[in-house]
Amino acid sequence: MVVLAGCRPLLPFPILSTDVSFSSEIVPVVAEDVPHSWRAGCPVGLEDLRLVSVTHRGFDGDAQQGALVVHADHAASVISVMAQLFEAGFPIERMELVDAYGGDDDASMAANNTSAFNCREVSRRPGVWSQHAFGTAIDINPLQNPYILRNGTVLPPDAVTDRSRPVTGLITPDSIAVEAFAGIGWSWGGGWTGVVDYQHFSASGR
Repeated sequence: MVVLAGCRPLLPFPILSTDVSFSSEIVPVVAEDVPHSWRAGCPVGLEDLRLVSVTHRGFDGDAQQGALVVHADHAASVISVMAQLFEAGFPIERMELVDAYGGDDDASMAANNTSAFNCREVSRRPGVWSQHAFGTAIDINPLQNPYILRNGTVLPPDAVTDRSRPVTGLITPDSIAVEAFAGIGWSWGGGWTGVVDYQHFSASGR
C-alpha cells in the first residue's frame, strides 16, 4: 500500500455507495508519492507531474476513488475522460498508482490495475522510453485488454484473448473509452497493426 503525502487519500481506496457523484482532485506530485515509479534521470521531473484522484465504477458497479499520476498538461483532460466513463458506467476494476506494486508493470497488470505514469522502458524493448515515462499514457483493465506482441506473447499472460464475447471491462472500437479519449486527442493501442495494445491510450498515439 502506498501512503500519499499530506492530505492526499490513502490507497487502496474504500468502496463507496452506488449513488456517489463523480469527484476529482489534482495535486502536485512529491517524491514520497512515487518512490518506485520515478527517479532522477526520468524524462520528466516531479514538477511536471500531477496526482489525479477520480471516481470510477468498479466491476461490481459500486463507486470507488482511484488515483493516477499523469503529466500536468493532461491532468484536466484525463479528469474529463474519467468523468465520462463514470457517467456511462464503464467499469474499471482497480486504479492505484503503480508504486503499490513496487513500480513493477507486470505485477500491476496481473492485478488488473489501471495505471498511468511509470518511468520505464517499453515492455520488452530495452532502451526505448515508454509513453508512460512521460505521464502521457494510461492502461485500462489489462486482464480484459492485453498487450499482444508480434510473436504472439500476451501480457499479462492470464489476460482474456477471445474478444468476440462480452466481458466486463472490455474495450472495443465502439467503446465509450475509445470515444472519450479520442475527444481529448488521445489514441487507442487497440487499433495498431503488428503489436496490439488493447489496454493502452496515449497522447502521442504511441
